[in-house]
Amino acid sequence: MRSEGRLLRFLLTLVVFSLASALPAAQKDKTRPPAPRDGKPLIRKDLLTFSGGEIVPPRRDIFRPMASAQPASPQVPSVKAPAQKGRGPADEPPAFALNLVYIGSVRAAGKIVALVLKDGQTISVAEGDEIIPGYKVLRVTPDEIEIGGPSSERKTFARQGDRP
Repeated sequence: MRSEGRLLRFLLTLVVFSLASALPAAQKDKTRPPAPRDGKPLIRKDLLTFSGGEIVPPRRDIFRPMASAQPASPQVPSVKAPAQKGRGPADEPPAFALNLVYIGSVRAAGKIVALVLKDGQTISVAEGDEIIPGYKVLRVTPDEIEIGGPSSERKTFARQGDRP
């Protein structure tokens, strides 16, 4: 009996190994021919590299809210005509060219820091800071901010509250 059990176990093991070795050969599909390669790589590396030139910066920071709900118009460089002599007042100072919105303030360490929107970006400024060359913050209160221009002109911007 013992030899019959060994023989049966041996035959069963032989059958299992023969079936296991035949399984990978049966899984291959020989009816479908392999796809032609045509010499083309799977990944086009020519599209992955930047082809010279200068990278154009994005129009706006996507992580900051837009300053207005108006659709952005394409920026077209303007060409100004040269000033004609003899017409208009000579040496007239330019108008106050800074456009910003005062949206609020924060008091920190006894100093008031103003939050302003300039060109769609939020900037924090305090008294004495220069927003752009020639335009300096003269006075900051919780309700308004006063800016001095390059030719000693002053302009006061009232706080706009919750809307930019």
